[in-house]
Amino acid sequence: MIVERFRQEGDLPEGWVEAVLEDLIVHALGGEWGRGNEVAEDPEYVSVRVLRGLEFRDWSRERGATAAERWIRRPSLVKRQLRAGDIVVEISGGGTEQPVGRTVLIDDATLLAARGPLICSNFCRQIRIHSGVDPAYVQLALRYQYHCGGFDEYQTQTTNIRNLSFSDFLRVSLPLPPLAEQRRIAERTLEILARVERTREGLARVPQILRRFRQSALAAAGSGLLSEEWRATTWAESSAEALRRVFADRKTEWDDMLLQRKAAGIRPPRRSASLKLSECAAPAPLEMPEVPAGWEIVPLGDLVLRAQYGTSVKASARAKGGVPVLRMGNIQNGEIDTSSLKYVEATLENLESFVLQPGDILFNRTNSPELVGKAAVYDRETRAIFASYLVRLTCDPKLALSPYVCAWINSPWGRWWARTVRTDCVSQSNINASKLLAMPVPLPPLAEQVEIVRRMTALFQYADAIEGRVASATARAEKLERMILAKALRGELVPTEAELASFDGRSGESAALLLERVRGQRSHAGERLRTRLRRNKAEPREEPAPRPTVLTARPGGSSPPGTGGVTLEDYSSDRILMAFRQACWGARVLSRDDLLRGVAYRLGFARLGQRIRTGLEAHLRTAVARRIVAPSPDGSDGYFGATPKFGRYDYDFLMGTLRVVLRKHTEYEPEAVIRAVAAWLGFGNVTDAMRERMNEVFEVAVRRGILAETGGRFWRRI
Repeated sequence: MIVERFRQEGDLPEGWVEAVLEDLIVHALGGEWGRGNEVAEDPEYVSVRVLRGLEFRDWSRERGATAAERWIRRPSLVKRQLRAGDIVVEISGGGTEQPVGRTVLIDDATLLAARGPLICSNFCRQIRIHSGVDPAYVQLALRYQYHCGGFDEYQTQTTNIRNLSFSDFLRVSLPLPPLAEQRRIAERTLEILARVERTREGLARVPQILRRFRQSALAAAGSGLLSEEWRATTWAESSAEALRRVFADRKTEWDDMLLQRKAAGIRPPRRSASLKLSECAAPAPLEMPEVPAGWEIVPLGDLVLRAQYGTSVKASARAKGGVPVLRMGNIQNGEIDTSSLKYVEATLENLESFVLQPGDILFNRTNSPELVGKAAVYDRETRAIFASYLVRLTCDPKLALSPYVCAWINSPWGRWWARTVRTDCVSQSNINASKLLAMPVPLPPLAEQVEIVRRMTALFQYADAIEGRVASATARAEKLERMILAKALRGELVPTEAELASFDGRSGESAALLLERVRGQRSHAGERLRTRLRRNKAEPREEPAPRPTVLTARPGGSSPPGTGGVTLEDYSSDRILMAFRQACWGARVLSRDDLLRGVAYRLGFARLGQRIRTGLEAHLRTAVARRIVAPSPDGSDGYFGATPKFGRYDYDFLMGTLRVVLRKHTEYEPEAVIRAVAAWLGFGNVTDAMRERMNEVFEVAVRRGILAETGGRFWRRI
């Protein structure tokens, strides 16, 4: 507990008191995930944005802007809509390394970013703090509790999900200062934490910068830029001369071997492909890289003495006494990573043929489309073999250094080459050895390769050092947030209310009186609620159904009026037409009387009087004209939903609607036009499907000269 920590370090500041979270809450409710777009045009549902645990991760920057769009029933929204000052608690999710219990504060910026009503998912709970307590202060106290592991004891864990006991969570104790001091603490703490967060965001960008730096170093290595200065002052044998010499030596060695076999009466082997320089070409649409004078571009196969697939024997993490097997996951960022190994028995047949030697290149021939083609140089002395998804390349030391060749494979050009030549299957991609050996490689002189590798290694070590310092700074920033919160909750960031009162010569407000007042008001409110529930239970009475509170989007429409003295004239035409659409949604053919009663009921009228009937009859004709309802095809006096989905309105009808709802030569934002059209047709919500349909209508209307577009806004021409 936070208060227990303070007791260990010293008493609470003067005027503070210990409070239980539950005593400060006036409303707590679980969230809802809602339904998908299949109910998007059902008038009983409304579009909302749902906060998940996913949004907690980048809350300071995103403010929940990535919340998912879902659909819930209107009564549920009335209960669950988040307001400024609400706190959302994550009660399910997390993982083995991440506890649940994270909290976020809903503020005006959050509601503005939501682009619609905001609720939390069923993996969260919303709590509303009493108006006599600052919710920002409470959230900071809960945030500190989470950082200290204070909620861990209230959690249970299944396979991959943690669950928080919400009842235990509500019983946590918090240090409570007077209200004015709460606000000063929250304001000052958030100001300091904002600076810390900006620092953390800057640190978080560094790894991406370093990745680009490493890729630039690899590109410079293969283009000659990295060694340009060295070439200007140093002479070296050209690559063309080295190739002629090495291939002549290979031919001589081959001929000598043939003579020896012939003298011994041994059948000569198949002629080696490495005796003659191969043709080199880049796969379309790639172009051959440009190289400096003295370099050559040769296929990879001319530079290696061996290309070998790995073993397909199944390895096990339990065979600890065996030989480690390197797999595709052991190649990370161009290096060998042995943090996760599997093993095979040391007695495996043909084991020696797969044993790796320092300097061997391991090429990942099968992996996901993004990762296939990565490579690393085996630089360990440990005895190990390699799996079948890898290809071992052994470079000819007279022509190429394996670190240089590996750098070219991992360079930007090499990654483009891998994406070009790979063969894609359902979830994996493959690059076979034949394609690999045909890969064009810029070949500098061997002495220049040595210099390139030296400079490249120095650059990578520099990047590694920066990465280490960034990791250390990030860890310190994480601890700094906890230290700041601790100081805030000990009353050390701002002057306490007692100190200010003493300085001003007045009596200070006591948090104990504040807490007593909050408890009393909560108790009185609870008693009033229990009395009302008892009265309703003892004296049941029929009341008209509550009216929906959704406003229409068309200019000139009015909101639904209150319950007293309401007439049909108090409603806008759009609101009445929406009731017609609701009454017909998913229903069979309704008689005229049943339809009008359903509309009246949805508008909050207890009965269908003559005056209401007369007004609804006039709107029924409008609903038919706008294809909201249609007469029964059998000729009876019945009606059904004519166009239940927005997408069923044709282009001509919607463009005719534009002529009605838009004034000539008046500019409108596209969203305002869409909402006006939807309201004119009796839809209470605007969905993404409606927006897509209207965007198509806008294009057609502009082509036909009905609308004109200026700076992203539309105006009616005819």
